[in-house]
Amino acid sequence: MVNWLLRWIISGVALAIVANIPGLGISYNHDPVVLIKVTLVIGLINSFLRPILGLLTAPLNCMTFGLFGQILNALLFFAVHFIVEDFHVSLPWGALFGPILIGIISGMLNHFLIDDKKKDT
Repeated sequence: MVNWLLRWIISGVALAIVANIPGLGISYNHDPVVLIKVTLVIGLINSFLRPILGLLTAPLNCMTFGLFGQILNALLFFAVHFIVEDFHVSLPWGALFGPILIGIISGMLNHFLIDDKKKDT
């Protein structure tokens, strides 16, 4: 449970880092409440909506050699802009590269977490 919560916090930190990169057009008005809301909405969308849409668009994803998966990810990230007030994705580059950078930063920070399943073996 604690590990799960730490991963959500790391996702929020990664989002805050990416939102501070100039030129991407991603902003959350430096409000921690908005950052928490955005992190939760992104997590819920990626947990529930993305697998369904990924399954429905699998043929298109195969035809584009996986490129449409990245476009779908960008569209879902941009959709958060409409769900959470005070979160803005104003440039298409932010919608395209924002999730990639969040994934890279989260992956690097999650690397330092001790996994409970691996610890027992």
